[in-house]
Order: sequence, then structure tokens, then C-alpha cells
Amino acid sequence: MSTHTRVKAVRWTTAIAAAAVLALTSTGAEAAAPVSGTEAVITVGARGALPVVSPDGTKAYVVATEADNTLKVKVVDTRSGAITGQLTLGTTAFSVYPALSADGSRLYVVNGPQLTVVNTAALTAVATVALPDQPRQAGWYPGTPSGVAVSPDGATVYVVQNGPTAYRQYGPGRVLAFATAQQAFTASVQVPGSFTGTAAVRPNGQDVYVGSSSGVSHLNTAGAAPTLVGTIAGTDLDYRPVLTPDGTRLIAVADGYKGGQADLIDPATDTVTKHVALTSGYTSLTNPQISVDGTRLYVTNDNYDSGSSVFSFDSTTGAAYPAETVSPDEDQLNGLAVGPDGHTLYIGGTIGSSVANLQIVSN
Repeated sequence: MSTHTRVKAVRWTTAIAAAAVLALTSTGAEAAAPVSGTEAVITVGARGALPVVSPDGTKAYVVATEADNTLKVKVVDTRSGAITGQLTLGTTAFSVYPALSADGSRLYVVNGPQLTVVNTAALTAVATVALPDQPRQAGWYPGTPSGVAVSPDGATVYVVQNGPTAYRQYGPGRVLAFATAQQAFTASVQVPGSFTGTAAVRPNGQDVYVGSSSGVSHLNTAGAAPTLVGTIAGTDLDYRPVLTPDGTRLIAVADGYKGGQADLIDPATDTVTKHVALTSGYTSLTNPQISVDGTRLYVTNDNYDSGSSVFSFDSTTGAAYPAETVSPDEDQLNGLAVGPDGHTLYIGGTIGSSVANLQIVSN
């Protein structure tokens, strides 16, 4: 057994143990360890494959666009690679973002100006709700959505939206709160940046972090409506925040002229503890994901010269693990999910403009 294989074996064991302890703690009964996916490349559409994975690891839900511009959810059996079901969500809009509830019972898909709620057991659309109109001046256009996240208890879905626009003018972005029991948008809060990114929710369900051009904003959601606590200093252009599973560490991945960099943040104090250069020079790193044991940060990188890659970093120090780099078959990477087993990567990508794949990789 090689050194790299031994390291992976130790990480797999640690990740499975962590998942078992988490299940035991949350349910009071021993639960089976999540399954691992079988390496495969599965065609799921024509472009824009965005995967999320069920809590037990048996299914991947991939939102992708077909050649006729319809948006579909494809259900993939992660062990056989077979597509076992599909659901049409309508015509694809400019911005599409999926999120899965912690129990796996609901899939939420933002498709431009609307949010669709999917019952995953029946694979049916329970509701499709329009995003409420954005406060804006006459002649201004609503901003496009940029991300979606679900609270740990499944009670609230947070939709992040760019600010309204006019010719060379931009308003502040916002975060919408969608109450899943009422299936309605019930509140919103503005964030400082006009250009927004994704959101991350702490396990306590009361703290939401949102990336934007102005930095990472901290929202408190304990009340009837989210409130802005503040924006973390030194995090401008950190569009993509992601939390470790225990909620003790926040990593915000940058874009723009800060591309290839990230800030390590202590959410207890809302301060940057370390600034790290994940890659040298400008690199567009997207889709950050944290492994179930909290040790790894995975990000996708689209590079037309050297090819697309999934990079692996130490989530505490930002140190790279080159031996764990994955070079997928796809030209452009659209999405990434880390399986609940801790080592299976689910990579969504497109070849040219006519083939969208889900690639399952054991890392």
C-alpha cells in the first residue's frame, strides 16, 4: 500500500467515525455509516450540472439543463451510476442554485426569479414560488440570485440576491428568508455589497454568513426576520464562505483580483485569523466544500490552459495537498459536492456546450 493510499484509508476511517458519532448524537441511536459512491461518469444533460448528495450517500440529485433549455433534476444511484428518476422544473433561467435539506427530504432549486420546492421521496414539485420584487427605483432591474442555503432544522431557506441595477449603477444586495412550513417568503435583509455570492449557515441555525463584493456579512436569524450584525473586516471580494461541520471555523474563498486567495475566519469573534494564498497568481476558485471530518477544503478551478481541476487544501492552514488533486474529464466545472462518507467527490461539469456530466471520484 502506498503512502498516499494509507493516508486516504486513515481519512476514510476518521470521516466514517465522525459521521457515525454525529448520527448517534443527533438521533440517540446508532446509524449505519453512509455509503461510498462508485467511480463513474454519468451524462445528465447538455450543460450546467449541479450536484447535491443525500445524507446516506445513496443518491445524487443533479440539476442540469437539457439541449432544449429545460431544467431537470436527475436522480443518480451513486453505487450503480444509473439515473433512477427525473423531474422537469421548467425553462432554465440565467442563474440556477440547488440546496438539500439536512434530512434529505426536500430539494430547493433557485431558477432565476423563482424557488421550487421538491419532495425527494416522491420526486415531485411541491411548490414554485416567485421571489418577491426587489426594492428599486423606476427603470432599475432586479438583481440575479447568487446562492441558496437551508437552515439545519429545515425551517428556513435563505436565497441570496445581487443588488438591483441600472446603467452603471448598482444597489445593495439582499438575503430573502423562505419559511418552509408556510412555503412563502416572509422576510428580507439588505447586505452592503451590490454583488453577492453564496451563504453558509452555522449548526446553531442562528448565524448566516453571506459573501459579497464588500466582504462577508454576518446575519443573525434568531428573531422574526434576519438582521445584519456586521461585515467582517478584510474580507472584501470573499464571495464564497463555507463552514466546517461543527461551525467553529469559517473559510471565505475570494474572487476578482483576490482570486486564488481565502480568509480563515473565527465565527466566534468575526475576525480573520489568517489570510492564505491557496494558489499562486490569479485563479478563479469556486464551489468550496468541506469534508465531513472538517479537515479538507475542496474547490474547483477552471483553467483553459492546464485544464479543470479540483484542489484539496488543509482547512486549518490552507496548505495544499497536490497528491489529492483531481483532474476531471469535463472542460468546465459547474458544481461540487463531498459525499457524507468523507472521501467521495461528486463533480458536475460540461464538455463543450452539449454534454453535462456527473463525475464520481473516490479521493
